[in-house]
Amino acid sequence: MTFAHPKILWLLAVLVPVLAAFFFWSWRRKQALVARFIHSRLVEQLMIGVSPARQKFRLTLLVAAVTLTLVALAQPQWGFRWEEAKQRGIDILVAIDTSRSMLAEDLKPNRLKRAKLAALDLMQLSKTDRLGLVAFAGSAFLQCPLTLDDDAFSQSVNALQVGIIPQGGTALADTIETCQKAFKDEGDNHKVIVILTDGEDHDGGAVEAAKRARDEGIRVFTIGIGSTDGELLRLAEQGKKPEFLRDDSGNIVKSRLNERLLQEIAGAADGFYLGLQGAKTIQMLYERGLAPLPKHEFTDKLVRRAYDRFQWPLAFATLLLVIEVFFPDRKPAARRAPLAPA
Repeated sequence: MTFAHPKILWLLAVLVPVLAAFFFWSWRRKQALVARFIHSRLVEQLMIGVSPARQKFRLTLLVAAVTLTLVALAQPQWGFRWEEAKQRGIDILVAIDTSRSMLAEDLKPNRLKRAKLAALDLMQLSKTDRLGLVAFAGSAFLQCPLTLDDDAFSQSVNALQVGIIPQGGTALADTIETCQKAFKDEGDNHKVIVILTDGEDHDGGAVEAAKRARDEGIRVFTIGIGSTDGELLRLAEQGKKPEFLRDDSGNIVKSRLNERLLQEIAGAADGFYLGLQGAKTIQMLYERGLAPLPKHEFTDKLVRRAYDRFQWPLAFATLLLVIEVFFPDRKPAARRAPLAPA
């Protein structure tokens, strides 16, 4: 058994003991007031047939009813059925650069971590869209196929790290072609590629690949990660002296954001370029580029839907309240004796 709102169950640990203690205190208080203001001989006459055990039982019924009501509010669920998950949206493949240049710290904490956060921000905005993930460096790999499952997508994003693609470098053309292949059997939905990279392309041909994608009805948007001033690639700390990445000639490598190339790629595929400056960047991408696209209905997969069972504890709580109302404090066979003269 599971609960749709398990946090409500924490009230059981607080409210129920407090309520039980209040009922017990009020019962004792009532007994003390009766003893103070009514003569003991009259109390015995007035309380003939009244059972303290029955009074306590009625209070127990009230506490149990409150407990069951809280359980009902937590919405217990058991049993399930399978349903097709149908959504109206577009197909979005997010391509994230995992090359060594993404270790640059011109965006804190580094470029790769900021790119991953941007992808998760896009997931939060794309509630009805299918998302997939492509990791790339010197080659590209479909890390997560198109899905409506936010957990699967976020886990794939969080698993990205520099070195996940063995081949070094940055191959933007291969990345676009890998996304095209992933779109092949996905029907007539509007297809979008969002590339998060610093734009350092080592293979060339990215603009031509974007034009071929446009011919197949795919739009490409690029998000620049980094700064145009560039940043030295820090690899490790050796004592107090930092160690930097060097090229084959022994020169320290400085990575710069290539905005011009990213603008050309996006323009060739009916998209646009944005530099990652904060949370507003992804919101602007979605509002200006993705949200206006027509959405199609598609079925992604079978989804497990739990049956709600809150009716049972709620029904039992109502029954206990009815019993409490009609359950008398006096025993049925008891008869009141005549009052003694004053």
